[in-house]
Amino acid sequence: MSDLMRRISLPASRRDGSQTNRASFVSDTSESSGDERDYDDNDSMMHLGNDSQSSLDVSLEDMDLDSEDFEERCRMSPISRLPAELLIAIFSKLSSAHSLMACMLVSKGWARCSVDLLWHRPATGNWTNLLNVIQSARKSNGFFAYHDLIRRLSLAQLKTQISDGTILPLSNCKRVERLTLTDCSKLTDLSVAPLIEGNRNLLAIDLSGLEAITDKTMSTIAANCYKLQGLNMTKCMRITDDSLAAVAQNCRRVKRVCQADSL
Repeated sequence: MSDLMRRISLPASRRDGSQTNRASFVSDTSESSGDERDYDDNDSMMHLGNDSQSSLDVSLEDMDLDSEDFEERCRMSPISRLPAELLIAIFSKLSSAHSLMACMLVSKGWARCSVDLLWHRPATGNWTNLLNVIQSARKSNGFFAYHDLIRRLSLAQLKTQISDGTILPLSNCKRVERLTLTDCSKLTDLSVAPLIEGNRNLLAIDLSGLEAITDKTMSTIAANCYKLQGLNMTKCMRITDDSLAAVAQNCRRVKRVCQADSL
């Protein structure tokens, strides 16, 4: 258990590992404050359905009732025999992030089932939390590949506090589905394009207020984001029709585009 504790990261926990600070982060992660959720939850650009569904049906015909493995499972406690899909479904009903953290500390199996719920949308509403997320996402020897667990990344609350150098370390997060960079006006193609490059999972991107963004980023979107459904380019004054045409040609699933005040 001590080894598990050392290798499990909670994105905004302090280095002293105190329970109070870990609890504070996970509360922000799964029970995000209303202010932080507003940036993408209340944005129609981000109102996309969840396409991923897991089948929980189990056929008795597929089970070898006479196998030694089945007999061994029968000797285990009922909760230990539950498949991962059911455990995840149960954990997702927990209203407290503190409870999810407690589940992570029960066993490696429980940790694998609950860590995704905690890291699905890491809290990045303040500078300290963001730095901890970046630190964990860059780990190469962590118990989990944290950079692959992030599905929703919003930096909108930090706005002008972040620059290209801030988010470049997050360019290895290639499973992000919703990216919100609203009014992060210091960001340019230098960091945004690498963040999008190689990501085939992006469903919605909000670049509103990024006046320095050019056709380079739009071309990167066109070349990588085949699943894209929503794109907000409000006040992106340096984007031309040529790059928009490339997006329209390659991103055939786009349903919502906002380009007010764009060229």
